[in-house]
Amino acid sequence: MQPRTSNELKKPFPGNSEGRFHEYSIAVVVSVILQAGFLLLSKPVQAQDPGPHEVGIVYYADGREFKAIAREIAPQSGRRNYSARVKGAHSAVRLKTGQVQTFRVCGVDPSRYKLYAFRSEGNFRTVTIAKINIWIGGSKSTLSESEVPVTIQSADAGCFTITPKEALKDGEYGFSPAGAEDVFMFGVGDTNG
Repeated sequence: MQPRTSNELKKPFPGNSEGRFHEYSIAVVVSVILQAGFLLLSKPVQAQDPGPHEVGIVYYADGREFKAIAREIAPQSGRRNYSARVKGAHSAVRLKTGQVQTFRVCGVDPSRYKLYAFRSEGNFRTVTIAKINIWIGGSKSTLSESEVPVTIQSADAGCFTITPKEALKDGEYGFSPAGAEDVFMFGVGDTNG
């Protein structure tokens, strides 16, 4: 078989005229464009950002996207009251009062992330995690009063949505993974000073 010359390559396919081939090509392109447009328009707009998230970082919903909350260190100590303490009276991340607060964590067991209500004391935020009874051999009872109940739902791409069961009141809050000194702090409402 001999290679075809450039003039032979320009000839239409056998049994098909150039006009039909051209019309067929336009019809295929238009069909593809219409199908792509239909797919884009048929997908509902999601109120949550499906973008990439770092493993183990807590994010808060801000409109249609999730923003990361900075990881802080909350050293734990105490003899009678086992507590955690974070520097600064107030968090830089402030959420509005009276709105449903939605958070997200990815790539980890979300049930390990506990939400705590902190107290502002001077230039620190503290939370009492447990009370230790020195008379009964140092037994430690975990306090549930500082823990805020949450609802956990599966989201896309290995992420989980965490929502407080009740609207959070003005104050300082933080998510902390069980057994860690990491805390993701935020506040609700104004700092009043």
